[in-house]
Amino acid sequence: MDAMNNSADELPKSRNHVVAFVCAILCICVGLYVVDVHVAESAGASDASDDWKQHAGIIRSVIENLIAGAIAAMLLAMTYRWVLALIDPSDRVIELPPGSITERLKKNARKTRSYLFIGNTASFVSTTVLPILVESSRSSGHPKSLSLFLIDPTDAVAIASYVAYRDRVGRSASKAADETLAIWIPPQARKVESCEEVIAKVLSAIYLAAFAAVFPGMSVSVFVRRSFTPFRADISDSEVVLTQESASESAVAFSARGHFYGWYQKEADAQKGQVQAIDLSAMREELRALDLAYPTAPRQEIAASLTALIGLVPYLAPLLATPGVVDLAAKKICSPNRQYQ
Repeated sequence: MDAMNNSADELPKSRNHVVAFVCAILCICVGLYVVDVHVAESAGASDASDDWKQHAGIIRSVIENLIAGAIAAMLLAMTYRWVLALIDPSDRVIELPPGSITERLKKNARKTRSYLFIGNTASFVSTTVLPILVESSRSSGHPKSLSLFLIDPTDAVAIASYVAYRDRVGRSASKAADETLAIWIPPQARKVESCEEVIAKVLSAIYLAAFAAVFPGMSVSVFVRRSFTPFRADISDSEVVLTQESASESAVAFSARGHFYGWYQKEADAQKGQVQAIDLSAMREELRALDLAYPTAPRQEIAASLTALIGLVPYLAPLLATPGVVDLAAKKICSPNRQYQ
């Protein structure tokens, strides 16, 4: 079962890969055919010996079998690829190493019309996936929708619990102790994320989502809940990519045509009735009137725009009383970390 789950990614996937694969097989077949013709002509010469004619017949048989085998292998591989694509709805699950998660999510964002994120701060989604969705909508003319499920930045208890969990995950990710060691090894110094930094991440995601909501063809909504999740689900039209709150852990991808995909859609639908919704698309005219600063603008301009945006959403207004959180969010907006971690 594991071999079948992974084999779809081991075969040529893109159109360019398939074309290169077919061309390589055809070139090999043509080369073998040229050799076969040359051997046949030399064996048919009037001055050819009987021994050479006999050996030439054997060589031609081998070459012709190689040609037939290469063509058969190509047809079998293409048929197998088609069969795997056909049975893909039967709950295909692929493990993604940490280094390939970023490119996988970018690829999904380019092809999808709707993107749904269930997580906590959406730092990667807001700085990397969101620009791809905006540019894709502008170039293709197709509308794009984005829904972000984030931790509630106004809930101090949820934020503190999330910070404690992140710290615990970071410590548990360290290398396992060696049973043969006779001494204690002091832990490596690591920076613990503060509650203000987590709030700033959420605010920066909301700001970038609001900035993108102004563009034609973009439908953006933010939902904030009073709890955190240890997993992050990036849901596109083609699959769900499920990751953990750790940059060193692998991810798993569930096909959109399997029933695992439906589980996360149901999870999102269930949460919508239990969380605070911020429909940024419905606020498009108000957002245009604010004229939010570009993410590449100076930090002071972004901070002023973020303050105005918070004032436009009464639910977020209490955050203005948190010292330094707006400046931290502005710093994150103009200096994004684009790796998925």
